[in-house]
Amino acid sequence: MTTARKWQSEVGRVLDEEIRVATALLGILRDEREILKQRDMEALSRSGDAKHRVLAELDALDKHRLSLAELAGIPADREGFGDFLESLHQGDGIRLRWQRMVGLLEECRERNEANGRLVALQRSHVEKAQAALRGVDKQPSLYGPDGNRQHSTSGVPLSSD
Repeated sequence: MTTARKWQSEVGRVLDEEIRVATALLGILRDEREILKQRDMEALSRSGDAKHRVLAELDALDKHRLSLAELAGIPADREGFGDFLESLHQGDGIRLRWQRMVGLLEECRERNEANGRLVALQRSHVEKAQAALRGVDKQPSLYGPDGNRQHSTSGVPLSSD
């Protein structure tokens, strides 16, 4: 097997692993969405641990792929690697795997951002409930001259303690 074929074979293997791991991450993010809706903190903690493990694995694969690119004289960044793959014949399979992996990572990013928005919304509801219990009006939240949030206290305390 020629050096070019060995390189392509190794890059293909790494991309296949990246696709497998990105698919696992996508599944974790889908599950995380449901866990967030259910507000199951134990399950959320387990999901976070799984997500961190998968992200570490994905990062290691990314670094390995980029080191292979660097050894072949290809720019060792995602853009340079993508540009190089665009120059390969479509029948190679590597280009198609790269496109699949990039698409999966984009979907993961979108799902992660959606989950983040859900967390922010839930946090906002909790903060509003806490403010109501304290007798603090959180609507609107203004910033003072020092840049810190200022709240008006127009609510009535629920207890005198």
